[in-house]
Amino acid sequence: MRKYLLSLISALLFCTVASTADEISPEAETYVDAALAIMQQNFLHKDEIDWAQLNRDTLACAGRAETTADTYPAIRLALRKLGDNHSYLQLTPELARKESSSRAGQTCATASPTQAAKAYVPSPFQNRRVVEGAMVPGSVPFAQVVVPSFSGPDPDGCATRMQATVAELAAKNPCGWIVDLRGNGGGNMWPMLVGVGPILGEGNLGTFLNAASSLKWFYREGRSGVQGNPETFAKTTAATPVRLKDAPLVAVITDRGTGSSGEIVAIAFRGRPDTRFFGETTFGAASATSPFKLSDGAQIYLVVSTVLNREGNEYPTGVRPDEAILSDVTTSPDDPVVRAASEWLSRQQACRLPSTK
Repeated sequence: MRKYLLSLISALLFCTVASTADEISPEAETYVDAALAIMQQNFLHKDEIDWAQLNRDTLACAGRAETTADTYPAIRLALRKLGDNHSYLQLTPELARKESSSRAGQTCATASPTQAAKAYVPSPFQNRRVVEGAMVPGSVPFAQVVVPSFSGPDPDGCATRMQATVAELAAKNPCGWIVDLRGNGGGNMWPMLVGVGPILGEGNLGTFLNAASSLKWFYREGRSGVQGNPETFAKTTAATPVRLKDAPLVAVITDRGTGSSGEIVAIAFRGRPDTRFFGETTFGAASATSPFKLSDGAQIYLVVSTVLNREGNEYPTGVRPDEAILSDVTTSPDDPVVRAASEWLSRQQACRLPSTK
């Protein structure tokens, strides 16, 4: 998600369509054409796009670009105009340096960010990168697990570390669980699913859907992946995956910074029994992207599938909580969202204290 926001701001700052006297170089034009062809052939909602107009806008934005790096703002503009909130352009560090030094050659006029971009306030939890777990104080014990963004195949065995955290908390006999997805802007969904798998429960959790295929995704026996695929995408490195004695009560908390793979984890809990959502509506990028490499090594990450939950529901504008509560602008020891989740858990029959006379 953060990559998308940076791309959006860059596109807005450098890519308002403007007329130019000079022409784009053949190299740059070929590069833009190739990028647009990838979008037109593979974008999930390609039938809803006016490709002729998008081509004109993108080439106009590219202006008198000479190198491939000169065209990056124009390609970001095209991706933004797809309207999916998720597709983005990824550069290597070297290509980012080239773009930084190429901007003098761009011809797009400067524009102010849109009202939507101005209104967006980042999540106070957006920098979470470490698995955390704690018991929530109170008369009835609850466990809180923070699921941060993960990048890469599974750096340092994050799935295993999260399951170990769940095991440590389970030994303290919590009456319910709080799964905290706030600030989780995405990354690799598979280690996240393995990490919360003992709380989530085993089985098929949702579906990737596009015009050509329908693929179920799952958590089972310490592994997560796509049904029918001979490879599992993530697994715990522990000899025995963690299992809870019973299916627990779960409160899921989200905010505006929960996006992409973070949203998919939230969707995995949608339709699960004894589960309730608290906090804010998620970002609205619950879709699957695939990378497409361009000739200079840049990659377009393009939305190719939508994501459905276990009941077949789609969440194009984000996952809405059952109880809407704004997160504080800064993290607070008296967290209002955690407090609301705890109060709901404590009202459930399994967690009520016996009455005294």
